[in-house]
Amino acid sequence: MRWLAFGCLIAFARWVEASPISVPIYIEDSHAGSFYWLAEHLDLDEECTLIHFDAHSDASALFDSDQLRERLRRVGSLEDRRQLLERWRENGVVQCFNWIEPLMPAPISNVVWVRAPNLTKRNARNLQKEAAEFFDGQLEAAPRASGSFAKRCRVVGLDDLAATIKEGTPFVITIDLDYFAEVEAAALPATFERVWKFVAGCRNLRAVTFAISRPYLKGDEQAHALVRLALAGALSLPTATIQFEPFAKVGNDRSLRAADLRAQKREVPAFSLTTASEELRSLLLANHERVAVRTDVSAWEKILRGWEEEAPRVRLAIKDHEPSTDNIWRVSASEPVDLELQTEPWDAAVERVEWIALPPEQLRCNLTATRADEIGFARGAPPRPRWQEVKLPGRSRTLSLGVAHRATATEEIGALRVKARVTMNGHVRETPAIEVRRFAGAGFRAAISEQFGLPYLFGSGELRSGENSGPETGWGADCANFVVYALRRQGRQIPWCNPKQLKRYLEPVRQNVRAGEAKITTEDIAKGLIVHFGSHVAAVMEDRPPLGTLDAGDIVAHQLEGAPEMLSLGQLLKSRKTTRFDLFRMPQRRGETDLIVGGDVMLGRTVGERIEAGVDPFGGLREYFRTASCRLVNLECVLSSKGQAITAKRYSLRAPDSAIRVLTSAQIEGVSLANNHTTDFGNEALADSLARLEASGIAAMGAGETPEQAYAPRIFTTGDGRKIAVIALTDLENDPSDGTMAVATASERDRVSRAIAEAHASAQYVLCLPHWGDENAPRVHERQRELARWLIDHGVDAVAGSHPHCLQPLDFYHGRPIVYSLGNLVFDGAPELASWNRGALLEVNVGGGGESWVRLVPVRLDARGFPRIAEADDDQPRGKIPAAAGAAFSRNRVQGASKKR
Repeated sequence: MRWLAFGCLIAFARWVEASPISVPIYIEDSHAGSFYWLAEHLDLDEECTLIHFDAHSDASALFDSDQLRERLRRVGSLEDRRQLLERWRENGVVQCFNWIEPLMPAPISNVVWVRAPNLTKRNARNLQKEAAEFFDGQLEAAPRASGSFAKRCRVVGLDDLAATIKEGTPFVITIDLDYFAEVEAAALPATFERVWKFVAGCRNLRAVTFAISRPYLKGDEQAHALVRLALAGALSLPTATIQFEPFAKVGNDRSLRAADLRAQKREVPAFSLTTASEELRSLLLANHERVAVRTDVSAWEKILRGWEEEAPRVRLAIKDHEPSTDNIWRVSASEPVDLELQTEPWDAAVERVEWIALPPEQLRCNLTATRADEIGFARGAPPRPRWQEVKLPGRSRTLSLGVAHRATATEEIGALRVKARVTMNGHVRETPAIEVRRFAGAGFRAAISEQFGLPYLFGSGELRSGENSGPETGWGADCANFVVYALRRQGRQIPWCNPKQLKRYLEPVRQNVRAGEAKITTEDIAKGLIVHFGSHVAAVMEDRPPLGTLDAGDIVAHQLEGAPEMLSLGQLLKSRKTTRFDLFRMPQRRGETDLIVGGDVMLGRTVGERIEAGVDPFGGLREYFRTASCRLVNLECVLSSKGQAITAKRYSLRAPDSAIRVLTSAQIEGVSLANNHTTDFGNEALADSLARLEASGIAAMGAGETPEQAYAPRIFTTGDGRKIAVIALTDLENDPSDGTMAVATASERDRVSRAIAEAHASAQYVLCLPHWGDENAPRVHERQRELARWLIDHGVDAVAGSHPHCLQPLDFYHGRPIVYSLGNLVFDGAPELASWNRGALLEVNVGGGGESWVRLVPVRLDARGFPRIAEADDDQPRGKIPAAAGAAFSRNRVQGASKKR
């Protein structure tokens, strides 16, 4: 145990000085582009070994290149260096045949030229001599400060490459696609894969660059095939960032190849996307969000639009389901899962469908190790994950996910990526890959089980992809973050951490205990019960007889140096060579409810008539409301007798004057007016409503006399003095007004971003109340998901939506809750419609010690549209793992564990 802890410490200490986990990949036509990109992005003082796959040495020297080295370093800022390089590019100062030498001896200290798959020793010596002569060709006329580079260059064949390089050295890899120019078309994929497999497994990799080198290829067809292979290889590495510059040029081509072509009065070929193959177009269309283009962006976007118009759009979905906020499709293991190819238009003729699964190529990686023999977890494992393509049987527009699992020999519970390649009207199109996760059980255990099939990634807490981090990138986890991911899926805002750090966020149950000595409850298991070994953790999944005690026969799940597995606690203890462990659980919900948020409240029509008759629509909630410090609702009517109804609207909702006392007697402190009924009677009525609310001590959010007032966060104080900032927005088209009033809209992202920043400056917790979605639609619209992600990525702590008039799901994104719709709270009009008359109240505790929590309390509306607390469990369902799934899961994983060590 001490050895493993020491190994983790050493691995972390070395990681601090190691290369970034993300690998930048750059693609341009001319190999001179590699110089300009590397000179801008590399640390010019860190020495790296260049591994150079190329049919040519590119070793020619520039005359008096010391001047270039000095000018690169004698700049006032990185921006000055970028501008300098841009001028050099335009003038062709550095060319495709001499781009390496100006980067030596730093950042490139040595060059390993890989000329062919295999070379005889004699050929290698001759090529090495040739390269050395090129490197030193200018020395006599213009001596270099660093002297000869002859001993800094080696030539090897690919077969000997791995044995030649020195472990622990930082590397840059550059691949000129003319390396493959003489390979037959049928053999290109396999030949490229040999090279790319080396690249994917290279540790300390600072960067990869590709040169297309169109003048040295046989034609456009070969160029497009090779570029597609390069892009597909880059895309197979989820930790790669990809920059593709099809429009970048280097001026004044002085290569011998260009001179020969000009002498023949022939044009020098250049790579062009306008004649791109169907396969290349398909790949770029499907993955354009991962491929950055920064040169002539307008031309790039124009090309993409043109390709999109050539054929119907295609995408994948899970039949009769919708994705979660993070765009992962989650389906219970007890439900069938059918993948469905969707086209736009829906009835587009599809000639051919090819289904492809993308399972992980390896089930363990060490993202932090600088050497294969480094002490620590996942010793000798590859440095980064990679997806492999597996073709699936089936040619129809639907496919059972079970087919994909059987073809890839993966578990039917857990995560799998799938995409499809489609032929329509002679055009090839590829769908973006979707990730499907089948889970067993509910709550915490569901979030544990959905991670099965993903690789073990030591150092996973350092992963980044856009706004996602750690295992929320979807690429895998290590032991502690495997558990942290599941807790974050339940709304626990725990940072990515190691086993020791995880203890800070857990509540001890028993310390230094043996199997059979600790009492447990089904509630603890449902919320998160953690077995802790000091340097490793596991999640309790199932209490098997005898019940109520954590004994050797109970089932746990963990992840260590491989895919997650389920096994008995006894087996895990044996594999850890210990009989004792600590037991932790998630902290129990503590503290009062700070805030209650309700859904749509409409105090007009028949509700207004009853209010005027002295009936209080909130009467059934009065005692419940007193349990919280603050109460907020979405007000779907005008509180004014002024103004005229907007003639174009089907429903214009106005409450009687006496309705204001209903809100005050229910102790409602704030109402959202950022909705589609705020201006039902024009701006005069809205201004009067705002004045009446203010006079009654009720904060109006999302509307005001000016945009500044409409977007301004309103601050509420909890019983113990903590501050909650609330922002209200509408994501619907508001009715036209005379322009004297303002309603906060989600489309004004700059204003919203400033409002969130202002909210954080004044409060410990930020809540957003968006009015969004489709009326009477229980399914969440993608526009809602996109806005929810944006709000949380920009600092909102919780989101509680309204407008659909029915309940929509509770989800968690980056550990923060999103209730897409709380449904109706007070609303008449449909006494027989079940969805209309079911809503929820969101309870929020902002967490004085940093441990916030939320829960939903269901409400039912009676025939009048008045609410009462419904009879329901406060928490999420706590069902056991389905018997069949649990048995198969346990059987497979226990057998694997028994052979593991």
